[in-house]
Amino acid sequence: MTLACDSRPTRPLSRNSNFVLLVGGQFVSQMGDRLAMVAFPWLVYTTTHSAMSTGIVLALFTLPYILFGAVAGGVLDRLDRRGVMVAADIIRGGLVLAVPFVAARSTSGVFALAFLTSCATVFFDPGMLALLPDIVPGGDLLRANSVLAASAHVTEIVGYAAAGFVVFYLAMRTTFTVDAATFGVSAVTLLAMTPNRVAEPGGDTRATDGPLAAQPGFWAGIRQGVSYLLHHTGLRANTILAVAAVAGVGASYPLTFLLAAQRFHGTRSFGFMEAAMAVGYLGGSVLVGALADRVRKGYAMTIGLMVMGVCYALPWALHALPLILLDFVVLGAANAAMLISIDTYVQAIVPDKLRGRVWGARFTLTQGVYGLGVIVAAALATTVDLGPLFGLCGLIVFVPALIGLFVPAVRDV
Repeated sequence: MTLACDSRPTRPLSRNSNFVLLVGGQFVSQMGDRLAMVAFPWLVYTTTHSAMSTGIVLALFTLPYILFGAVAGGVLDRLDRRGVMVAADIIRGGLVLAVPFVAARSTSGVFALAFLTSCATVFFDPGMLALLPDIVPGGDLLRANSVLAASAHVTEIVGYAAAGFVVFYLAMRTTFTVDAATFGVSAVTLLAMTPNRVAEPGGDTRATDGPLAAQPGFWAGIRQGVSYLLHHTGLRANTILAVAAVAGVGASYPLTFLLAAQRFHGTRSFGFMEAAMAVGYLGGSVLVGALADRVRKGYAMTIGLMVMGVCYALPWALHALPLILLDFVVLGAANAAMLISIDTYVQAIVPDKLRGRVWGARFTLTQGVYGLGVIVAAALATTVDLGPLFGLCGLIVFVPALIGLFVPAVRDV
């Protein structure tokens, strides 16, 4: 069976016009997303004054992955991936544009729009991960993932820091209008690309051996992707590690928001915390890209997660905001090493015919657990102090990583 992509690097990424368009479009789109990711929970929190309601709106961004992640993977393997992503951008732009108008009439309507926006995102995010090996040679994947991660986190540094002020001082309508426009930019850049993948009806031109050579029916194809995920030893072990760790990562999100709201009184501090994490992620992404040929992905995954676990346990004990921001910088750097290594590993080992379905299944698992972590943490925060909850988040992330460090299928990749 062939792997998903050629392992040989070809030309500098800066001369790959498809990759440059992808990075540029996503940079603009993600700038808008940072505004919305602060505006959505703040809109609900200031309207309801409820930690639980805030947790629900955050969880609604992940629920569609549970419901439709596997289906999205099947669609992405059957239709033109780029076309599906463009459609998702157009739909998301229209939905976020409607948020200020709906919010004036119904908080439940805001929940519905958050859910529908995420439904469209379910088709976009795994689509981008599946599309990348179609425009970047396998030997350049780690660097390409590093560049995409660095670009995304530059937007977090600027976007989250700016979002705290924009949401606080300007109208909500301005925030969501900007986000809607950035989805349009993303769609235009995707349409300008010319991916190398040429799809046959119901399949790909890339050959695979054995049972992957025949294109099954839609639902049988989804089961095939899940089966590959479960029966590939390294991929299964890697997925178990990711699912276990993401529970703590999800739980940390509402806790961080509540820490900012309760101790530091508002979105500005939350924006700074997210921006600090992005600074660390940017540094980590640049370092991973520079050391691409020497990075041991298994060690980067496990040790990165262990450092993240320590950092998640600390914020409540660090009473000064500068110390919390420093903790989040380290957290971001560790997160970069872990996540870039995981994405590159999966892209390299999954055959092209199965790429969308495998990513869809993984998103279903990881985002489902992430959403559960968000809801459980938000619910516990109504009765339990934030300090023990931060400590629990750290343990949930640290322990699976420590175990993975002694599992060859996770460590030796």
